[in-house]
Amino acid sequence: MPQGTLDVMKLDGQPVTYQVMFEQNAGGTFVARVDSTGLVPLMHEEMRVELPAAESIAQKAESEGRVRVANVFLEENNLHGAMEYLEEDI
Repeated sequence: MPQGTLDVMKLDGQPVTYQVMFEQNAGGTFVARVDSTGLVPLMHEEMRVELPAAESIAQKAESEGRVRVANVFLEENNLHGAMEYLEEDI
């Protein structure tokens, strides 16, 4: 089970978009760019971050511009599911 840091950063521009990074402690990085309506669904539905945590992270990213959450655990298949989900949108 990958453990790492979830990093969500609000990017300038219209429409507002967010960069979502998951950095595994043992190496490797997953990066996505989503619009404001896709941020919580990406974290909750695809990465399986609990809904209250995903909503809190999204609110902080909106108000503060960036939020980093250390020691996040993701199941390996959830991380791959999120990557496949984003590849379909490209």
